[in-house]
Order: sequence, then C-alpha cells, then structure tokens
Amino acid sequence: MNQVITSKNHYAVKRAKRLRRRTYRDREGLFLVEGLNLLSEAVRSNAVLRELIHVDSKADEARLIAGEASEPIPIYQISEGLMDVVSDVVTHQGIVGVLEQVDESYEEFMRRDSLSLLLVADQVRDPGNLGALMRIADCAGAEGFLLTSGSVDVYNPKVVCSAAGSHFHLPLVRDVDMQVLANDVRERGMRLWGLDPHSGRNYLEVNYREPTALIMGNEASGLEEEDRCLVEDTVQIKMAGKAESLNVASAAAVVLFEALRQRGHDAGDG
Repeated sequence: MNQVITSKNHYAVKRAKRLRRRTYRDREGLFLVEGLNLLSEAVRSNAVLRELIHVDSKADEARLIAGEASEPIPIYQISEGLMDVVSDVVTHQGIVGVLEQVDESYEEFMRRDSLSLLLVADQVRDPGNLGALMRIADCAGAEGFLLTSGSVDVYNPKVVCSAAGSHFHLPLVRDVDMQVLANDVRERGMRLWGLDPHSGRNYLEVNYREPTALIMGNEASGLEEEDRCLVEDTVQIKMAGKAESLNVASAAAVVLFEALRQRGHDAGDG
C-alpha cells in the first residue's frame, strides 16, 4: 500500500528520524538503509525489509524493491523537504528502507562448524573506518566480523553507507568481550594476531594458512594494553616511505589479502 505523507509528525517520518540514534535502533531492533543499490542488495540477501519511504521521483524504484521483498510492506511517499528530515546524508538518494538488524549473538556465532578467518574491530570509533573494515572482511572471504563494545555502532548510517552492502553478506557480532573471544578461538585452534603499526613480526612472515583471527585496534592508540596481552603476537607492515602508518582499513586489507594469497586464492575463480 502506497500512502502519501505530508506531515513531519507522521509516525513513519518520526520513527525514521529516531532510527538515526543508536538507543532507538537497539530498542526497536531496526536500522535505516538508503539508496536503491543497498536496498536491492538487502532484499536479495534475504534481509527483512519492514517499510519504504521515498520521494515522488523514486516511486518506480520503491515498487521494484517492494516487489522483491519477502512479504508485502508499507510504502510511504514524502516530499523532498521531509526526505531531508529522514535522511542522514547531505544529498539524499530519495529512498530509504527500514530493516531488521542482521547481527547475531556471540554464542550463536561460535557454534558455527567452520571458522578459519575472522576480523575483529577493537575500539574502532570512526564510522567510515568501521564500514571499510567490514567491506574488506567481506571481500577477503572472512567468516565473521566482530566488534568490541567500544567500537562505533555497526548500524550507524555512515557505517552502513561505507560498508556498501557487506552487512548482508557476512556474519556480524557486536559487543564482544576480548578475553572471552581469546579463550574461545584458542580452544578452536585459531591463531590470534594483533596488528600494530610500530612493533611485532613482519606480516609477511606469518602463516595465515592456519585458522586466523586478526585484531584491529583503535585508529589513534592501537590495541588496548589489556587486549595486547591476549594476542599470540603482534604483526606490523613495514613502511618504505615517510608516512608513519597506514589507515586502519588499508592495513587490514594488506594483511587479509596476504592471507588470501597464502591460501591459494585465485582471483579468476571469484
């Protein structure tokens, strides 16, 4: 059903605006996804779409996405001005969806039979960095992306945009306790490595053919001291130029794609 909304006090507009806050997202178990490409990826990946909000010029896109949803959903048409209220970006894309959150519990995740490559974000606070890390984990074929409680919310709209659909491709686990994770992955025979910009083994000398969990620390301070003692060792990427270090997402890409190389990944088969 397509309903035209003209008031900013309509519950659909008010709820979408509130979903820009983490407390409301977590209470409702929902989050916002903006744009045709991300919404199409969501429904193709069987994410649960609850409703769509669009401007008049995006009516055809809204009908297309709604037609791919698993069940009928409400569709609301609003003005450009109201979309500026709903959207979290400077230049909106004209269509926003409300989806159910897609992360799973830590206990459920650890019951998986096969875990050979994990990426863990420990106190990563920049939304763009976190989204990029998710996208890299997705591209590298990681079986999971885990976040400690000090990291930015995985459903922050800027994270959702930066991750470019990876929310719907790989298992996500929030609020992970590093001590518990360290104990559990070791019990599964995994090696736990922390990436450090200044110290540790050369990342090229590490054997990533073994089941591996890679820990990425905070952008400014790196791994927390209490977490550093939990990893088997730290690894670093040697710099040839004068820059002090790589961006946290770029560094993760370097190491994870070295892991792919060692595991015999053939880009032509992807």
